[in-house]
Amino acid sequence: MYKNIIFDIYGTMIDVWTDEGDMATWQAIAPLLDFYGVKLLPEQVKLLFFEGCQKQLAEGKKRYDYPEIDVVKVFYDILASQGIKNKGTAKFVTQAFRVASTRKLQLFDGVLETLSKLKQAGKKLYVLSNAQASFTKNELAKLGLPKFFSGIVLSSNYGIAKPSTQFFDVVVEKYHLDKSQCIYIGNDLNSDILGANNSQMDCIWLNTGHLQNNGVATPTYTIDNGDFTKICDIVL
Repeated sequence: MYKNIIFDIYGTMIDVWTDEGDMATWQAIAPLLDFYGVKLLPEQVKLLFFEGCQKQLAEGKKRYDYPEIDVVKVFYDILASQGIKNKGTAKFVTQAFRVASTRKLQLFDGVLETLSKLKQAGKKLYVLSNAQASFTKNELAKLGLPKFFSGIVLSSNYGIAKPSTQFFDVVVEKYHLDKSQCIYIGNDLNSDILGANNSQMDCIWLNTGHLQNNGVATPTYTIDNGDFTKICDIVL
C-alpha cells in the first residue's frame, strides 16, 4: 500500500482559469509599472513578457529537456531594462499580474475532506507541481492547503518541470522517499502521468477535464469523472 501520496496542484486540487493573453490583463499591469517609472504601453509590456518567457525557456533548454521559467525574473528583466533593479518590486508586479490574469480560482469539490481523511489515515502528503512559487504559495494558503502537506516542491524554484524525471527525482530525494511506496496524482496526461511513467512511479489520472486518453501515457489508475473523493478508494 502507498505510504506517500504526491499531488499536482492546478487542475487536480485547484480549479483555475487564467488568461494571460487578454489585453485587460496588461491594461491593469501597465499603470502599475508606470507607478514605478516604467513607461510602456500595455501591448509593449505584453510583448516584452512573452519574449522574456521564451528567452528563459531557450536558456533552460541548454540544461534540461523540460525547463521552467521564473516569472519574477521575467518582470525583473523588464524593470531592469528601464533602470529599476529591485527583486521585491518584481515579485510584487508578478503577484499583481497573477491577480489581473486570474478569472477563476477555487478548490474542486471534496479536496479538503479527502486530504484530511488521508492525513488522518497516516499517509504522508506532498506536492510536486509545475507552478510559480511567487504566487502559488499564497494561493495554497488562501485555500487552506499547506497544513496537509509534509513538503511542497514547485518547478519555478528548480528551473525544471514535469514530465522531466529529474523533477520527479527532486521530491523523492529531498524528502527521502521510497519510490515504490509513492503514488502521484494529477490531471494532465502529458506532464503528470507521462512524468510518473518515465519515473517508474505509480499514478492516478484524475480526469477533471473529462478527456479521452490519447495514448501518450498509461495511468496505473483512472478516475474518469474527476471525483477527488474517489482517491480514498484507491489508496486506503
